[in-house]
Amino acid sequence: MKYAKKFEKLGLPEYFKFGIELEAYNVKTKGENSLYTGESAEYIKSKNWHMATKSEERLVEEGGAELVSPILKDDEQCWEDVFVMCEQMKKFPGDKGDKVVADEKCGLHIHFDADCLMQDPNKMKNFLRLYAESEELLYKMCNDKGEPLRKGAIYRDLKGVLRMVTAIWRKGMAVPTGKKILKKIEDGTLKVSYKKFGKMKMLVSKYKLDERRYAGLNLSNIGNSQKNTIEFRMANGTLEPEVIKQNVFLYASLISTAIQMTDNPELYQDRLSTFYQTDVTEKEKAENFLNLIMEKPEDRKIYMDRWESVKQAQVFQENDRKGFAQNRFKREQFRQIAMRTPADRVHSAYNRIKKMTKDKGAIAYDR
Repeated sequence: MKYAKKFEKLGLPEYFKFGIELEAYNVKTKGENSLYTGESAEYIKSKNWHMATKSEERLVEEGGAELVSPILKDDEQCWEDVFVMCEQMKKFPGDKGDKVVADEKCGLHIHFDADCLMQDPNKMKNFLRLYAESEELLYKMCNDKGEPLRKGAIYRDLKGVLRMVTAIWRKGMAVPTGKKILKKIEDGTLKVSYKKFGKMKMLVSKYKLDERRYAGLNLSNIGNSQKNTIEFRMANGTLEPEVIKQNVFLYASLISTAIQMTDNPELYQDRLSTFYQTDVTEKEKAENFLNLIMEKPEDRKIYMDRWESVKQAQVFQENDRKGFAQNRFKREQFRQIAMRTPADRVHSAYNRIKKMTKDKGAIAYDR
């Protein structure tokens, strides 16, 4: 696998099937000369893409639009169609401005066929372990360089009555679940649940996890006879085909690594051992992650540049409260605090503590 621009193939394995949901705001979908009517609608249908309705997607009711791809495979036609659909959405701005935008209301959702992970329970378990260990990094690598994660992905949205009601039970549109996954792996209770025909049922498997749709990694469709997929929901909405393609490559690289390390564990032993280290900086963790899932330095640079540009964004502060797995690496802010603290203040504090312990009859040790 190697990243390739524009319409070139990525070299994904044949078993990879995926789908893309494009969301945008300020899109005209009604009346003459709109995205959902006339020649535009006929063209979209000719490509077997689906136009989401109000009942399917709240964004449409609020003045946006969503186009859902058919099942895609990594070929030139697939990437050309993604490019064309992005351009098609841009042609029909609504009454909220002169441009169609992928703003904070929008997300980029990418589905992958789950069958390749379900054939062997160890593949699913290894995938979830890799995901949980790298989740926070993925949230920082899933958007274009310089574009921080939208707040609505992990924070409650209190704008509007409907959003306020749903915020009672839902934190965000793509909340982290890494902490939960690792806990379930450690205590031996990891399972995966799914929805079937609109009702919640349990897949007869020893791996069940989460019935919620609104997670960064949505597992609620696993086992569904109509849509057996895993879905990555954390990325911001975008109408830039290159960003979309880069995200497909990122997620596919993670899934492919989980499959290959299960089939050939000896080939990944050293890199896995390095990746699972937690006594490292966040930068080292990010480098170890990309070294594990990607072969080419030029490919890894795309996502290191993304990470570098947003790692200190406000939305990522106090991450232990958001569901990210804790203590996977040393926090950058702790290092910065230490660097800002003058040495004489450190020595002064140490001497005060030393004096206090001596006054109380304790033994103080010099180093």
